[in-house]
Amino acid sequence: MASSDPSRPATGYPFVPNGIHYPPPPPGSAYPYQAPPPQPANPYYYNTNQPYPNQRTTLLRRLIAALIIITVIFFTILFIVWLVIRPHLPEFRVTSLSVSSFNVSSSSSSVSGNWNARFQVYNPNKLKISYGYIQSSISYKSEFLSQTRIPPFKQAKRNVTDINAEYGAMGSYIAGRAVNQINGDKGRGSVSFNLKIVADAVYRVGGFRARRRLLRVFCDDLAVGFSGNGGSGNLTGGARRCKVYS
Repeated sequence: MASSDPSRPATGYPFVPNGIHYPPPPPGSAYPYQAPPPQPANPYYYNTNQPYPNQRTTLLRRLIAALIIITVIFFTILFIVWLVIRPHLPEFRVTSLSVSSFNVSSSSSSVSGNWNARFQVYNPNKLKISYGYIQSSISYKSEFLSQTRIPPFKQAKRNVTDINAEYGAMGSYIAGRAVNQINGDKGRGSVSFNLKIVADAVYRVGGFRARRRLLRVFCDDLAVGFSGNGGSGNLTGGARRCKVYS
């Protein structure tokens, strides 16, 4: 058998220097050699177990989103239209008020007379207004004197309309203190009356009804001047603007 040459490189099994053998690692211990580096995942791997989205659920969500968007747009447009054409209350003025055959009886606590009033009505809206049932009354302070009906009328947008109202009383009863107050005012040269109007107003856009309101118009402290003991008088101080409520 040939002798081994220490200068010759070892082949085959791992070379053990100087013939020293080391014992193998005990069982369960870590691998004594360096572990290979981890391999990267396959970039071409496709997960065939990925679930597909439910088409019905997706369609339902899209429909709900579309309905919400349409609703928001609709109410936004409606709000803008309302801001542009929102109805305002009409304006009422008393331009004239005359009294004839005015007489107050202390013995019978009654009043007689004829009143003629003219109102100027202004529609400030971009809407048409139709006035249906219109009722007007005249009073002295809290004492009712007479009432009348005013014919219905229509107003175009931004329109001014004059209407007349006639009232009559023949021996209408009033309280005794009101008789004394009227005679006292008349002796000082003027008596103040109150006019009231209740009207059913309908706002219209084209041929469609936009809103309906019950208007209450108050024209208070309208001073009518009398000369001496005569029974005729006219409004003093010019036209008076009325208060309008709805």
